[in-house]
Amino acid sequence: MKNQTRREFLATGAAAAALGALAGCNNAATNAEGELPKEDSYPITPEELGSGKPKWSEEEKDGYNLVTQDGGETLSYSPESGLKLIQVDGYVFKDLNDNGKLDLFEDWRQPDDVRAAAWAQELSVDAELPLMLHASAMSANPNDIADMGPMSAGPLLDMGIHTVLNFSTSGDGHSQAKWNNAVQAYSESLPNRLPFNLSTNPSDFGAFPGNLALAASFDPELAKSVAKDLSKCYRAVGVTCLLGPQIDMCGEPRWSRITGAFGEDPALSRDMTRASVDGYQSTYDADGKDQGWGADSLGTQIKHFPGDGAGESGREAHSATGKYNVYPGDNLDASLVNFIDGGLNLDDSTKQASGVMTSYSIAYSDDGEYGEPVGSAYSKYKVDILREKCGYDGLICSDWAVTSDPEDYMHTNWGVENLTKAERYEKIIETGLDQVGGGSELDALLEGYSQYAEKVGKEAAEERVRESARRILLAYLLPGLVENPYTDPKAATKLLEGDDVAKAGREAAQKGVVLLKNEGEVIKRRSEKPKVYVPVKFTPDVAATGAGNVASGAKMEKPLSAKGVEELLDVVSDTVSEPSGSAGEDGKATYQDSDLVRATADQVADCDFAVVFVDSPSTGSGAITAEDGTVTYVPISLQYRPYTADGANVRRESIAGDTLADGTKENRAYFGQSCSASNESDLDCILDTVKLMAGKPVVVVVNESNPTIFSEFEDQVQGLMVHFGASDLALADIISGKVEPSGLLPLQQPANMDTVEANCEDVCRDLDCYVDAAGNTYDFGFGLNWKGVIDDERVKTYAQAAPLTKPEKVTL
Repeated sequence: MKNQTRREFLATGAAAAALGALAGCNNAATNAEGELPKEDSYPITPEELGSGKPKWSEEEKDGYNLVTQDGGETLSYSPESGLKLIQVDGYVFKDLNDNGKLDLFEDWRQPDDVRAAAWAQELSVDAELPLMLHASAMSANPNDIADMGPMSAGPLLDMGIHTVLNFSTSGDGHSQAKWNNAVQAYSESLPNRLPFNLSTNPSDFGAFPGNLALAASFDPELAKSVAKDLSKCYRAVGVTCLLGPQIDMCGEPRWSRITGAFGEDPALSRDMTRASVDGYQSTYDADGKDQGWGADSLGTQIKHFPGDGAGESGREAHSATGKYNVYPGDNLDASLVNFIDGGLNLDDSTKQASGVMTSYSIAYSDDGEYGEPVGSAYSKYKVDILREKCGYDGLICSDWAVTSDPEDYMHTNWGVENLTKAERYEKIIETGLDQVGGGSELDALLEGYSQYAEKVGKEAAEERVRESARRILLAYLLPGLVENPYTDPKAATKLLEGDDVAKAGREAAQKGVVLLKNEGEVIKRRSEKPKVYVPVKFTPDVAATGAGNVASGAKMEKPLSAKGVEELLDVVSDTVSEPSGSAGEDGKATYQDSDLVRATADQVADCDFAVVFVDSPSTGSGAITAEDGTVTYVPISLQYRPYTADGANVRRESIAGDTLADGTKENRAYFGQSCSASNESDLDCILDTVKLMAGKPVVVVVNESNPTIFSEFEDQVQGLMVHFGASDLALADIISGKVEPSGLLPLQQPANMDTVEANCEDVCRDLDCYVDAAGNTYDFGFGLNWKGVIDDERVKTYAQAAPLTKPEKVTL
């Protein structure tokens, strides 16, 4: 290949990108004697390419080549990259080190773990160290490939970083696939010919329910089916590493990341985790038979080990105000159930999650029970649970920005704030992690490694880095990324925009909708579509307040506006004028109260019932930081009306806190402080609709990101449903009576804030639950169908069993 600049090369690659993605597993192809070559027989001198009876054929695909083999791996590569193929025993292989011979790590017939170990020995430490950085890219626009900025893939690859998170992987499938192919081609042109390993955070691709909605189905097989469908979507756009699934146990009802996890029960979370990781990692044939790692397989990083859901008073560990997890119930082991018994003990043949991501939080104890008071990426105590007690030899990656400084865009360096960046990298190496999430500070990593080598000696330091390189390279090999990294943009578009994905997502979402109240059978099977009044959801301007609310502009949303709803429901709604307020930050006019005209009593007189869509109460992060850095802690509430934390169960002194300059412990309690919901108007809308309907049924549909205190309105409405981000069509299917509801509560719904304040952050299912006007208790596992309270095998298996308190597979 003639010398080209990155700009010239990638411009060529972007224009020519298009290959079919058929990443392979370990085929059992053998040599002429019917056996795999012995490990000590490498390197093997190849045959002349195309000589004898070749078992392969090659096809040009818009500038890239696709190689299919009889009983062997499918290969894809860019001829422009300079990569050469070599032939042995009639099969072809990639000459990754350009030595003209077949080396052990290049032979796709060999087991992946053998190849990874051999490849790690092949690479120099200088090449291996950048592999320990799992960086971020901010764009996936193929038209920008030739003009990559500092947060794009090109400069990262030039540094030797080959694993990159991209935040733009669930949009236009055609562009995403082209971007992947262009970057793969450039990566392939660099020394060692390493592929580009594209990762992403969990995405629903605009169709599928999230984890909490899946948990509401209480159906692990549904979770597995969704994961299988999602893995195909991810692979279609080039993603081979999922930074998920999120599997934190959610014993604290105020925690802000509940929607990403599988609910609050360890056994349910364990089974949903196991099923999901099986669905993501295994490839299945047309009959549903497990084929192990293959073309549809997606590497996973179950997160956030050992669980990040026990933040004191619900505060979240992305911020220093929420960096402490607390264990007043002495129940940390329960948070490990879904990791150890779930993700590390799969039913299908990939056996265990290929990766684990650590949490941000510090596990707090006064007596050092949980090791050094540092974030999980730096905690030998936590990492040793995986490495020593569980024998886990997979990839461990930190969450993002753990090595950053306070002045950086984002920092989560809890417990190691006083260390330099180089010292943080040194400590991470020493702790035993393999990758640093969000890391792109190669100089700091190299300096940290040098400090580590001075401490333990050059040989031991090299061996330590080689261990991580082996695990990282195995993560490339397992999903077939090394052999076949390219994807077909046309196929990606067809899949992501096709009817099959939309249909599967809609059906799955229906099963995560929970019916809680159905007075007078307002939700029932109907022969004709009902006529319903659906008020516009108006959220006024919210100013930044002393309760921790973030300022936001007014919003005007029309629920049930998706195409197709009209086939299920005859919707009457309010009138919305063009926004008349002053321009917002985006330069567009903002909405005012006067822009909304509610329907009149005459307009809703012939409606069968009303449906009011609201969100669960949102009252901020639980802390306010002033300009001078002073922090005021405030409560996080689960009710709509203002709340003052002055009850008997409110802590006067926090469990956790920093050590202050005078040697005392900081008090993070908020007794006597108040907060209010930024969406208090949701409650007003419910009550106003009750008045408007003048005795006709009102159904409230709550999109829950946290449990809700229903005492403020439940006794005034006839129907109540909760969901966790379901689509308009899935909700309309239930409301119209086309589909019978079947979801169950994956979270307890508290009776009041007193029981929330009394709960132990690390203990699930410890709330006094709300009892409605019909006498039903909104406990974990409760739900209604058309016949009444659901009492099936799901309820018996999970809700009627006592919560697990420790893993069964490993003694801790």
